[in-house]
Amino acid sequence: SRPHTAPTRVERAYVPVVSNPSNEVIASYVEAGIWGVVLCLIVASLPRAYMRWRHPSIRSHGLKLKASKPGTNTPSTSTPGSSTPQAPNVIPEFASRPFESGRTSSMESVEKVADDVKVCAEEAPATPVEGTVPTETYSRVASWGSIFYSISQYLDRPVWWAGYSVGLSLAFATYTGIISFGILYHNLPAFGPRRAGWIVAGQMPFIIFLSTKNNILGFVLGMGYEKAFNAIYQLNVWHRWVGKTMFVALMAHVVGYLVLFTTKGELSREVPVLYDGWIAFAGFLCLSLFSLPAVRTSAYRLFWHAHWVGYILMFVGVSFHAEDAWHYAVAGAGLLAIDHVLRLFKTTLVTANITAVPELKCTRIEVPQLTRGWRAGQHVRLRVVSTQMGVASLFEAHPFTISSVAKNPRGEGLVLYAKACGDWTNRLYEVAGSSGSADGVEKAVGFGSAEQSTAMRMILEGPYGGPGHDVMSTFTSAFVVVGGSGITWGLSMVDEIIRDVELQRANTKLIHLVWVVQDPSSLMHLMHLLTTFLQRVSRLGRINVTISVYYTRAISNRLNELAQTTSFPSNMHLHAGRPRLETMLNEFADQTQALAISKSELSGLVVGMCGPLGLRDSVEAAQRSISGKKRSSIGGVEVVIEAFGW
Repeated sequence: SRPHTAPTRVERAYVPVVSNPSNEVIASYVEAGIWGVVLCLIVASLPRAYMRWRHPSIRSHGLKLKASKPGTNTPSTSTPGSSTPQAPNVIPEFASRPFESGRTSSMESVEKVADDVKVCAEEAPATPVEGTVPTETYSRVASWGSIFYSISQYLDRPVWWAGYSVGLSLAFATYTGIISFGILYHNLPAFGPRRAGWIVAGQMPFIIFLSTKNNILGFVLGMGYEKAFNAIYQLNVWHRWVGKTMFVALMAHVVGYLVLFTTKGELSREVPVLYDGWIAFAGFLCLSLFSLPAVRTSAYRLFWHAHWVGYILMFVGVSFHAEDAWHYAVAGAGLLAIDHVLRLFKTTLVTANITAVPELKCTRIEVPQLTRGWRAGQHVRLRVVSTQMGVASLFEAHPFTISSVAKNPRGEGLVLYAKACGDWTNRLYEVAGSSGSADGVEKAVGFGSAEQSTAMRMILEGPYGGPGHDVMSTFTSAFVVVGGSGITWGLSMVDEIIRDVELQRANTKLIHLVWVVQDPSSLMHLMHLLTTFLQRVSRLGRINVTISVYYTRAISNRLNELAQTTSFPSNMHLHAGRPRLETMLNEFADQTQALAISKSELSGLVVGMCGPLGLRDSVEAAQRSISGKKRSSIGGVEVVIEAFGW
């Protein structure tokens, strides 16, 4: 063989020239990879989405609040001369009885509630609902986490030092690795900072896509915008992580160019002329700094306004900073515009009746004209149009969970409970409890009561959120745990299941509602409604409901006095202290397992939770304690969580 020599001119002509892809091409590869993963998640969620939306009664719920249809805005009772029997009002006494004003002592309220319970026990009908036509029973498709529980049980475990679950931490690491690979592939930011800028620009539509309240990803995945905790699918927590990653990549772009200009001696000449880049950087900086948890939780209005300022600066700066980056800014701005158009579609101007509830230290808000269009567990964003609340209240939107059920057989409209725990909610509570009217705010008399409620104009936007693709009545059993004001979420869940059972389209046979509350007097205001649930169930005869109330600051002597004075139903229990959720949930799973002879007769157990973060952690630990064998025997376990905090 001839010795090694340099290639000849002819040999060089046949050697292919390999060049690295441009920064724009690599950025597009990164974008395609991320959107490809999103598409895979959408495809994986289609079976559950299809099974949910195939039912006409569910298909029309959860998108827009609606008024009752003509001729159906009254309670569904049989009218004289009517040839078609309708579902009777189950408990007429409760439907017309006003809520307690809270001006009597606790023991007087207990005695009054005891009399009400006795009256309802005597008047409750013992026959099934007449006039109901059997409909198709709901079906469900188990989630991937439930199907592959042997894997998901490890992915759902929390990583204490990270604040996320194992699965979410791995997902974050994968996303960060993709971004890092795109920036560092045959490149160093100190010598080639341009690519990091293109990566950031390419992620702009993605981060907007994750933040909007109305987006196709959340619609298909069955995940609301407000979810901000440990599940891999939750959008808000992804929005925050993508924002952090973009900021780090942006710093690599900015600092890289500063180093590059310094080494070339061009810093003083180049920096002043890149004003459009500094405008974009100011927008990103505004978004990042005012999104820190300390600012977000203590000064939400500042956080909200800073986002709008940051978005405008970011879109304008990026459009002029790079010649071909304008389409990323246009795509992001377009997604925001579509979201706000859909918000207008979901907005309704109503007149609501507000009543102060001293027992719960909250304000009850009822909108009689809105009777359908939402699902249990969903929430609305509320604005008040009243000078008593101040002119600025029109621009403040506050989220509240809907506590009533759509198409309520008692003829009740949309009901919200606003706990007085801040400046805005305290003002609303004071207005609701004040006597007389001012500034055009009229007073309306409550149903059958001398107590007055305040009529107030409000703007409702929604509904949003909810249990997603999980339809509670498709499960054989439901274990619902709520803390404090989270009872409104639990009441709507239980009420919707009972309604579906009455309409003969539910699989549910067993319900256990656990309410953890501090003050025992909180029970007095809701005693009518809770007893109504139990009486409706006793009439049906094919579903068992148990209600357990735990007073975390009560003493045993006080509970004994309550129990001796009040004739509570046999399936309503009062306890001092905190519930042992692991023991209770495992016993409940055993009860579910005993409902059927064969495994195929069971359609799973759903664990619902609404309350503070500590209660969320306890519920998640309790559901993880259910063995895989027991899960398989009852058809799987799904978890629906609404936690206080963000």
